[in-house]
Amino acid sequence: MARIILVHGAWGDATGWARLVPLLEKAGHQVEALDLPGHGRSAVPPETVGQAEYVAHVEQVLLQGPPAMLVGHSMGGIVIAQVAGRQPARVTACVYVAALVPRDGESLLGLIRQQDTPGIQVAVLPGPVAGTTALNPDVAAPIVLPDASPALAALALAAMGVQSNKAQVEPAVIGPGFATVPRAYVFCSQDRVVTPALQRQMVDATPCEAEFTLDCGHVPQLTQPKALAEIVNGLASA
Repeated sequence: MARIILVHGAWGDATGWARLVPLLEKAGHQVEALDLPGHGRSAVPPETVGQAEYVAHVEQVLLQGPPAMLVGHSMGGIVIAQVAGRQPARVTACVYVAALVPRDGESLLGLIRQQDTPGIQVAVLPGPVAGTTALNPDVAAPIVLPDASPALAALALAAMGVQSNKAQVEPAVIGPGFATVPRAYVFCSQDRVVTPALQRQMVDATPCEAEFTLDCGHVPQLTQPKALAEIVNGLASA
């Protein structure tokens, strides 16, 4: 049995992993899906949150139990890379799911703006308070979940909240310990948020020992949970 910590992406929360968690638990793993500060059930005002707060929260959870595999989706990839750099002895592996893999000093927006297409940026609206953004669900649906049914896409987007601007522009701080942590990447061939070209560019810059490809959009934990669970279970059991 492995301990697995799941870290969501921008505008998301722990509920985005709802279809994956039972499949991992059925395989015998201890699974923790987190709400990052300012997201989901967190009481932290989202406009106050940056990468440092995300990293501190995941690190605190990590240190409360045995070593764990960190699985990051989208922006969550930036978070888990920083945690692994700080706590390499406590991280058994980093698994990136359609995720951003930063080098030291890179930010979410810095990476996303390297793409040839604007991606999710066309769906971004000012948030309810200064310093945050939200998504226009009608514009976001075909970008975030092109392979989902209309009902699933609507449900998923309705669960998304506001996102701190600060966390999107702050540079990642990647400690030297990160280089010692095993890494795996799950490519998503239909992704319109983190395009396949950007996925490949990041993995070429930060090689991963294992690579997998799913024929899906940006959120395989919702649209292909069984296939993703098979990958994560295999890595956790190796």
